[in-house]
Amino acid sequence: MSALVSDVLYEFLVGCEEPADLQQIFGTMEKVSHQLGIDYFAMAFLPLAHERLDSLVWQRWPDGWLNRYLQNNYFHADPVVSLVRATARPSVWSQSVRAGHLSGRPKRIMDEARDFGMLDGLTIPLHSRSGLAGLFSVAGRRVPVAASEVALLQFVAETTHRRIMDLNTPPEPCLRDDLQITRSESECLTLCAAGKTDREIGSITFRSQRTVQQHIRNLQQKLGVSNRAQLIAESFRRGLQR
Repeated sequence: MSALVSDVLYEFLVGCEEPADLQQIFGTMEKVSHQLGIDYFAMAFLPLAHERLDSLVWQRWPDGWLNRYLQNNYFHADPVVSLVRATARPSVWSQSVRAGHLSGRPKRIMDEARDFGMLDGLTIPLHSRSGLAGLFSVAGRRVPVAASEVALLQFVAETTHRRIMDLNTPPEPCLRDDLQITRSESECLTLCAAGKTDREIGSITFRSQRTVQQHIRNLQQKLGVSNRAQLIAESFRRGLQR
């Protein structure tokens, strides 16, 4: 581990040891980005189908980029978001999303990001007990790609995410017991609760309709219900959906 990474990690741990509020958490994350020479960063909770993304974002993006992103509803066409959701691993944009292989809206998104000064980026998945919960991204002229830097940013992102959840989420009900829901099942459950059909869920998550149906059957068995309506109601009762 380099001296820089060690110093940044130490200062981060001291700064977020007992955060008083979201502003302090955000400032600590911003300091880490500055120390690593990162121009821009953002953290977002994944929106449910009926939620707006803009209410779930903490960001220091280039001026105008977030408005452009929201107005054009880029989130569901963003190739980086799709890749990270599918792999559940940190992704360096230039290494994982080849602009030359893109077309349509995905290509437009990456081209416009570059126009806003985000020449490259790194996106890290954030997980909760029920599956993929959000994303943390850094971008700009220089993006940390060394293994130690990526590991540091992953730790910072996950710790910050937990701090935010601690401050904003009421204690989880005890109804969850030891129920184990996989990330794939959680994604299908969220879309099912939003009224999507098996075919629509498959299209959104890049899974076959048969796989989606199996996930739904598994969920019904785990929650002890016999149909989709009961599944949705029970998932909210147990705190698996908000």
